[in-house]
Amino acid sequence: MTQRPSLALIGPGRVGCAIGKRLHDAGYRWRALVGRQQETLRDAAAFIGIDPQRATTDLSRTIEADVILLAVQDDAVIALAHELASLGLKKTTTLVHFSGLLPASVMDTDPGAPTLSIHPLLSFADRATALVQLEGCPCAIESENAACTALGHKLVDAIGGRGFILPATAKTLYHLAASVASNFQITLAACARNLMTHCGFDQQQATELLRPLQQATAANLAHLSAEEALTGPIARGDVSTVAHHLLALATEVPDMLDLYRVLATHTLTLAQADQRLSAADAEALNTLLKQRPPDPQH
Repeated sequence: MTQRPSLALIGPGRVGCAIGKRLHDAGYRWRALVGRQQETLRDAAAFIGIDPQRATTDLSRTIEADVILLAVQDDAVIALAHELASLGLKKTTTLVHFSGLLPASVMDTDPGAPTLSIHPLLSFADRATALVQLEGCPCAIESENAACTALGHKLVDAIGGRGFILPATAKTLYHLAASVASNFQITLAACARNLMTHCGFDQQQATELLRPLQQATAANLAHLSAEEALTGPIARGDVSTVAHHLLALATEVPDMLDLYRVLATHTLTLAQADQRLSAADAEALNTLLKQRPPDPQH
């Protein structure tokens, strides 16, 4: 049986800890765990299961590893790769980052250097939850090196993920899609919560009242397309309700009016794609969304 490559991990944060724990449990050997603070390193080593003697602030301890995992912020990846090269990085050592935006090639310190990008399509809100959610998680694999791509599939299998190939040229739009699906979903949840506070509820009450609706919507999306899962006044062609929404926003929450118009316009397009709207209702809604609402002062 071929021996698995030895690993070093730089960055014992939520991503590093969750992926590191999965790899440790899969039987990978560790050369080093590197971070900035000893207390954080001790905690991370305990979580992952790494020998605490391998936890260090000394970056040079990673050089003997076959694969170095760079679980750091996007802005730090390039500089860190060059710093590793300056420490005597072996030409056979594979550098792996977990950015959904950056291509693996940003870590190339020499032409043809073995570099790999793995990006789990997952929100790492905390390491313990992410550790569980990595099971079955889609993971983008990107590299210009065939051997690195093969390694990527092995690492993704080891963490319980489902690997798929992503071209480097598609990474920006891919990352944008992930941001819209995850980050903006949280932003919209906060917007809905804040609107509810105008009804006399505090933020906690508003959050608890809206949560079942949000969970039901997520459940619908789990087995229906976006077009099929869409409900609400725009999907029904309820022009008068949308008009009331616009007037209420103009009167009470004007800073959310532009956001509503943009989202409603895209929702209208979605409803039309499912052919649930009559042409007359679609045109009426389109016209309404382009109009300025009546001045609430008059």
